[in-house]
Amino acid sequence: MSDTNKTGRLYIDGAWREAANGATFEVRNPFDESLVGTAADATGRDVADAVGAARTAFDTTTWPTDVDFRKHCLRQLEEGLGKVKAELAGMATREAGIPANQANLIDSVIEEVAWTAGLMDRFGWEVTLPAAEMLGMSSSRVVRQEPRGVVGAITPWNAPTGMNVGKTAPALAAGNTVVLKPAPDTPLSAVLLAEVIAETDIPPGVFNLITSNDNAVGGDALTGDPRVNMFHFTGSTAVGQRIASRAAVGFRKVVLELGGKSANIILDDADLDTAIPYSVGMCMYNSGQGCLLPTRILVPGNLYDEVLQRVVAVAEAMPWGDPRAEQTLVGPIIRRGQVERMAGLVDRAREAGATIATGGTSGHPDFEKGHWYRPTVVTDVDETAEIAQTEVFGPVLTVLRYDGRDEEAVRIANATRYGLGGFVQSTDAGRAREIANALRSGGVAIGPSFWVAPDTPFGGYGASGIGRERGVEGFLEFLQAKAISTPATTNA
Repeated sequence: MSDTNKTGRLYIDGAWREAANGATFEVRNPFDESLVGTAADATGRDVADAVGAARTAFDTTTWPTDVDFRKHCLRQLEEGLGKVKAELAGMATREAGIPANQANLIDSVIEEVAWTAGLMDRFGWEVTLPAAEMLGMSSSRVVRQEPRGVVGAITPWNAPTGMNVGKTAPALAAGNTVVLKPAPDTPLSAVLLAEVIAETDIPPGVFNLITSNDNAVGGDALTGDPRVNMFHFTGSTAVGQRIASRAAVGFRKVVLELGGKSANIILDDADLDTAIPYSVGMCMYNSGQGCLLPTRILVPGNLYDEVLQRVVAVAEAMPWGDPRAEQTLVGPIIRRGQVERMAGLVDRAREAGATIATGGTSGHPDFEKGHWYRPTVVTDVDETAEIAQTEVFGPVLTVLRYDGRDEEAVRIANATRYGLGGFVQSTDAGRAREIANALRSGGVAIGPSFWVAPDTPFGGYGASGIGRERGVEGFLEFLQAKAISTPATTNA
């Protein structure tokens, strides 16, 4: 991809336009703080226009009812994304600092669009039920799945294309219209998606893009608009709570994929040669900037010293630096404020008596610019400590000791307000499965595996959110059921 700076505009009602007041904001590369490009800084008026376009498209076109046409457009989207996947991957590295070997997972995003289009063929849009007796009448019933209306899709910065497409594609496939609002850090990845959509047959108003440097402008204007029927949000628990409270006005649907503090349980029979590189690698993936990542390792006392030694060795050997280099596994942090927040959590842990086994410093010895935090391992902390309970969202791994009993490991793993993911390392499949069943989380990986895929539901328990995305379960979130009855003695 060219290093030429990109200019992003709003995409509303099938047309590109500047913000109503002409304002723009800069997008900076977290690696070297260079200018990636500029984006339009939407006003409340722009948001209202986008919602209005989406509302009109839903209410006055055949988009909500024409499944075959929607499937045709989804296939066009799949093809279009394939043509620009290198550009999408490059933008993810430039905007978000995602290491190139991870940003290149665009193929999985395209696979999700393909799976969704395929689901449209086999999905039960209308199901006939047998006759039933009620109130002295014999009635045949049809259950019909209908789209919800206008969907406000609000996405984070840590996986911009995956999140943008992962909300937009199923929402459109289900017959909804969409207003997409990406994070201020990564608006240009969303602009690339809009450029692809603009080349498809998706009608004007069905998809709209607003970018804003101020979440209070873009987000609050979107969630405050009563014409929006559903909000699909990925981000922090605090913001998710605010969106849910605003959506409660009008009893509008929400799907919230929020924070996490996933536990990774090392059992005493684990193959450490496999388990430790996998465990540290998963924690540090995308520079630790992921809600699902296993940021707590629970280790039985009899293995604690050995595991800690191995964990530190792997963390210190983790390739850390220029995200453009293919060998880099840990890159820069999205912004300076996030580095400062992370450093505060680690510093307070140290002051409270924790040991920083490695890392614990900001900055990078090889780069004067950029936002950096060295891969860090924290130990000698209680399970209730701030560092063990708070989502750090960076390359910081906390190692906790348990007494060796499986039920104690499960108790500690579940002793958090979050419930997004769980991980279990064991060579005993039955034992590991029992623990997986006992973990209160939306997904569990046993051994070197990962459940996230287009056909698998993803979401959390507790403060990790409401609802699911991906899979049939995630698709159903964008629909609502209508039951229609007719007398059983006549043709339905």
